[in-house]
Amino acid sequence: MYQRGMGLYLAHCPYHIEYPIEITRRPWPWLRVRKRDYNSTKNESSFDAAAQQPRSSEMTSLVFYGNLTALAYLVIVHILRYRRIRSIVAKYPPLQGTDGKSTSDYCMTPAEAQKIIWTSSLYDHPMLVEKALEFALFKTYGIRTRLQTAILIQTWVHVPITGPGSGVEELPKGADPRGAIALANDDYLYTLSLFIMEPAKWIEKYEWRGLTLLERQAYFVFWSEIGRRMGINNIPGTLEALVEWCEEYEQTNMVPSQTSKTVAELTTALLLYHVPPFARGFGKQAVAALCPERLNRAIMYAGDSTEDYASIADLVYYYRVPEPPVWVIKSVDAVLNLRKLFIRHLCLPRSSPQCYVPFDTTGLGAPGVCPAGVSVCPVSGKQSPNGGPVYRLHPFYANNDPWYIGSPSALGQILANILTVLGIRNPRATPGPQFKPEGYRTEELGPSSFEKSKNS
Repeated sequence: MYQRGMGLYLAHCPYHIEYPIEITRRPWPWLRVRKRDYNSTKNESSFDAAAQQPRSSEMTSLVFYGNLTALAYLVIVHILRYRRIRSIVAKYPPLQGTDGKSTSDYCMTPAEAQKIIWTSSLYDHPMLVEKALEFALFKTYGIRTRLQTAILIQTWVHVPITGPGSGVEELPKGADPRGAIALANDDYLYTLSLFIMEPAKWIEKYEWRGLTLLERQAYFVFWSEIGRRMGINNIPGTLEALVEWCEEYEQTNMVPSQTSKTVAELTTALLLYHVPPFARGFGKQAVAALCPERLNRAIMYAGDSTEDYASIADLVYYYRVPEPPVWVIKSVDAVLNLRKLFIRHLCLPRSSPQCYVPFDTTGLGAPGVCPAGVSVCPVSGKQSPNGGPVYRLHPFYANNDPWYIGSPSALGQILANILTVLGIRNPRATPGPQFKPEGYRTEELGPSSFEKSKNS
């Protein structure tokens, strides 16, 4: 009876008995008991935590070195991103006695200006420079003319403006008929001013860095020289004077017209060439969001004729272009600003120039890329080594119709067909005989009267 009662007691007592033991009438001296650990679960958790402590330490080290690597990468990006422009600025200091706070504080030759603008147009901001010029020429672009204009502009920028192959001293002024066309001087001067000012505006607003005063002056010096060679007169002597003249010209001449509307609609279609059909509605609104208000008024989207209105004031009112929705404007700005921050902090700089056409800055006459004079193509005019036709150039890519792009490979053609069927690619974007895949020569660009046979 005693043993049974003792067994029940031990079974329910808050003590843990270390077995084996023998229960007798005098069990107490031989019982070795300890209090039950009600916190055993907590102790086990503490033990597990202690066991996992090395793993936690490894994670902490991993996070630390990951953050250190990310920080080092950001520093490297910053140093390399600004290295090229810093070297240019150091190479062309402001004039003696000036503080470098005005574009007029910098003096340079057209050849020096050309080398300076290579930094922004070929390395730092090639896409924005191209888009800025597209919008600058918004009212004058046609489909094929647009691509030829782009080729000519890139050739101006890339081919040395002086030195071997430039043709400055060899050819009389106006030897190229395209540079001797009778000009409506103010109209052409305004177009020239857009080439100088629009890239700076777009770069300042949407690129990862703005243009330095040195670069702004370089754009002015370079394009002013191009204008003088084209026969444009009365080019202002300073950038500030040109900006003032351009503003007055726009206020007087940028008014709504049916012609501007028609050309703007065609040009908008070009800008949205590669946009799938389902997204073109938003694309048109995005284009309007990127255009200044004065331009939007000039490229009206309603009405049939300007003759129905008694005054320009009535015309501006009735042809007022509805502003795109606020959310579209904010979305476009947000995307471009995110791009700006992403490039500034996370992208390494280009190691090679992004250019539209091949070019050679040595003037040595390399086959296929040879600056050979103002009025001839910057490609060797000699026969190719195998006795075939003379060398011809091909642009590296086409924004719209693939003029002068070589025929694609079989795999490239298959991929293009798949993208076309899926509605992602414009059906007209595939090179073909109608787009002269044999290439071009600079002296043939422009009106059809300048074209020659492909073997000439």
